[in-house]
This record gives sequence, structure tokens and C-alpha cells, in this order.
Amino acid sequence: MNVAIIGCGAIARKRHAPALSSYRGACFHAVCDPVKANADDMARTYQVKAYYDIDTMLCEKDLDAVILCTPERFHKEHVIKALRAGKHVLCEKPLAVNAVEAEEIVKEWKKTDRKLMVAFSQRTYKMHTMAKQMMLDGKIGSPIFFRTNLTQKGAEYTTLAGAQPDFYDKYLKNIGGVLLAVGCHRIDLVDYLFDAHIEAVQAFTPTIDKKYESGQKIDAEDHALINARLSNGLAGLIWVSWSNYGKAENETVVYGTEGVLRTFEGKGIKICYKDGTEEEFDTSVDHDEYQNITNCFLDTLTLDKKMVADGMDGYRCMRVIDAVRESNDSGRWVLVEEK
Repeated sequence: MNVAIIGCGAIARKRHAPALSSYRGACFHAVCDPVKANADDMARTYQVKAYYDIDTMLCEKDLDAVILCTPERFHKEHVIKALRAGKHVLCEKPLAVNAVEAEEIVKEWKKTDRKLMVAFSQRTYKMHTMAKQMMLDGKIGSPIFFRTNLTQKGAEYTTLAGAQPDFYDKYLKNIGGVLLAVGCHRIDLVDYLFDAHIEAVQAFTPTIDKKYESGQKIDAEDHALINARLSNGLAGLIWVSWSNYGKAENETVVYGTEGVLRTFEGKGIKICYKDGTEEEFDTSVDHDEYQNITNCFLDTLTLDKKMVADGMDGYRCMRVIDAVRESNDSGRWVLVEEK
């Protein structure tokens, strides 16, 4: 199984490339980036072929699959090209920049027998897999409400390449606002944890503090508060932000009939039971969980394991984000359309 990485930026260098190079059963075959220095540097590091044009690389018959790490605004074009070339695809999140583009990708995918996986990596963290199993086992009774947060200082502080004060001037057109960069993770996580889809949202997505170097506010939301109603009747709050200048917040809290489960508490998960007792669960691991999603993709190709998150999951997330945008504009609850 020959696999290539398209886009040699920080997420490819620090997450996907190390995982692919150490995976038994798949061959790290090539890299591609229009910036020649980026492609050449990664090619030298891993002793693989370097390409500078995606069309040229996709013509290679020996290539079976690609890991797509290009900027979000190019995802639709690149995923469709790879699928038409007969390649399996792992696409970094989000699948596209809106639901229209995501739908085009899914339609193309459905015409093929290829695998299309979206890198919703938080589904694979031990913290979240354990929390989901505990709820299935009835540890807190029946869930009745949830809250999930993912708030931080902002993209200019948290890029894998290091702090970049001019980040929004240089890259905002590539990644969109906090909804695409951060919100998609938690929107998808809600689907995963509760085995249900978000069917309606009421949201507020302001630009609170992020600015270009000129001092003008960025042309995208840096904050999102989302009330969500799920298909199973559960409801909760999703809060994501680039404007938390203290300690980053990553917790998910699930309120149940017999207790409350909290992630990122104590050893990893803490449950406070109805009778006042508490219990902690260790979620530490001996490896880099950021590389889990790459390994899961390769497992689907070489071991025929089920995909962690497929093209429909990516499309569904974009339907929710579009509904969030509409709700912010209208000030009303908006149904998430399913097609």
C-alpha cells in the first residue's frame, strides 16, 4: 500500500509523516507541495519522492492513497482530484469550507469504491473513547444535558509552527474562522459521544478580539456559542473560542440522571455520583494521540477496519456549521437540513 502526503506544512511534518513512516504494512511513497523547499525537505527526511504538482503525482499508478494536508479552501478541489484518480483519501478536517462544497465531494466519492476519511482526530483520544463507553455502560445513568468547550488564545499562538503574530493577515483566507478551525472538532465530537446527530442550533458567533496587524477586526468569527438539540432528544452547549487568554479549556461535561462525567479532570475523567462520591479514571497513554487518526486510516486500508469518520461525517459537520452561520445572522433556531 503506497501512500503520499499532499501539503508539507506543520500538521504533515509533526503528525501525519511520523505516523506514516513508522506504520508497518504501508509504504511512505511520496510528498507533494507547490513550495519546492517544503516538499524537498520532507522528501529528504523520509527518503521519498518529491512532487510539486498534485496532478503529476496523482497520475502515478503505483500510488494507492493520499493524506491531504492542504489549506481548507483547497480541500474540495484536491479531494475530488484524488478520488477521480482512484486514490483513497484521508482529508484533514474540515472536509470543506461549506456544505455545498462538502456535498460535491460526497457525490464524487459515492461514484467510486474508494475510502474517504476525515481527520476528526478527537474521536480517537482515549479520553473520549473511555467517556463514550462509560456512558454506554450506564455509569452516570441516562445523559440529560452536556457542555463541551474548546477555547484557547487563538491561532496566532497555537500553530504547530510556533507563534505567528501576523497569522491572520497571512493565513485567514486559507482556514476561515474559529468554526472551521476549532468548532468542527467539537461539533463532530458531540455526534460521536452520543451516537446522534445535531438536528437544530441556535448560535451567536461574534468577532470579539482578533485583529489584523492594521488593527481592523478579522473577517471571520473568533468565538462561537452554540445551543444544540440532538436527534435523540439530548441538548447542550458547544463553546469554542480564539479569545481565551488564560489556560486553554478542553473539557466536556455530561450531566446524567445518576451523576456528572467530566473530561480533563484529575487523572483524565472524573465522575461525581448522585450520592456525593467521586471516582477518577486514568486516560494517560504512552504514545502521541495526535497520530492516532493517521494510523486509523492506514488500518482501514491494510486491515479493512471501519473508518473512524467518513465523508458523510464530514458533510454532516458542514451542514451544522452552515446552520450555525444562518442562526447567527437570523437570531433564530435553525434546523440542520439532511439530504
